[in-house]
Amino acid sequence: MAELVATTSAAVAVGDSLTTLIGWTNIELVSGFTIVVANAGGGSANDISDIQIDTSADGGATSSLDQHADIPAVPIASGAAAQAAFSESAAFVRIRALCAEGEDTTATAHLLADTAVARICTLADVTERLAISDAEYDLMLARIVAGIEAVFSDYCRRPLIVTASDVTEYFTGCGDRLQLRRYPIASITSIVEALDFDFASATALVADTDYRLVNAGINGILWRRYAWWHNDPDSIRAIYRGGYCSAGQSPGEGETAMPADLREAAIEQASFIFKRRDDIGLSAVGFEGGSMSKFSAVDLLPMVRRILDSYRRIG
Repeated sequence: MAELVATTSAAVAVGDSLTTLIGWTNIELVSGFTIVVANAGGGSANDISDIQIDTSADGGATSSLDQHADIPAVPIASGAAAQAAFSESAAFVRIRALCAEGEDTTATAHLLADTAVARICTLADVTERLAISDAEYDLMLARIVAGIEAVFSDYCRRPLIVTASDVTEYFTGCGDRLQLRRYPIASITSIVEALDFDFASATALVADTDYRLVNAGINGILWRRYAWWHNDPDSIRAIYRGGYCSAGQSPGEGETAMPADLREAAIEQASFIFKRRDDIGLSAVGFEGGSMSKFSAVDLLPMVRRILDSYRRIG
């Protein structure tokens, strides 16, 4: 289900030069997103004549401009709105608007995406736990969940969510065991060793002949048969996919569902942060005759830390 990712905080003035309604927003390579643009009125002869949807893989450093030039349908008259859904994947999206020459108006925009595709728990998980029945806090909660995913991955010393496509990473061997950074392993495209770092010319290792996945890749460990892994820095290249399937999604071929305890840890931490949103990091210090408050570093809940310890990659 699509969730609100970004919205204009107030109507934005739009004239006859391109105006940004929503700047580059990370939707994390989800498959599909929806935009809604409304003409809030103002000025005269104030139709919105063009909506430009820009996408980027790196937050705008490189970008594909004006994607789907004819969608949504324009012009958008004063008081009217247009909606458009896009099925392709994108990392970052930007929404801009334009009036005809000499015209002006104001506009609002909303960007929605199925953020559960790249989450350690879903927005619905958290709103249900907090007994929130409306969408007032959806954007705030979505950002909290995104932040928790990053914190959990950092604590566990590995990305926890499986990517939609292969990643390329380089490793240094030590003995006959090699642990990849992303696990459980969903698929391996190639494992190549090259002491001269010429991976394009080297022959890829053969699964079950040169190496074997230990315990079906649950812990990301590859056993090198009849040899040791090269121990020169970055002399091993792995092209593969690994991590848990996002919460609320059905695992694809080779993927592993999000563990229930890891998902529960994310729900508990997100709920705690939301409840403390007005005094985050605030702690009470008692003294004779009274007490005072001070700010301290926000930490993981004890239960959450205990759960994450079992998923931590050995450094």
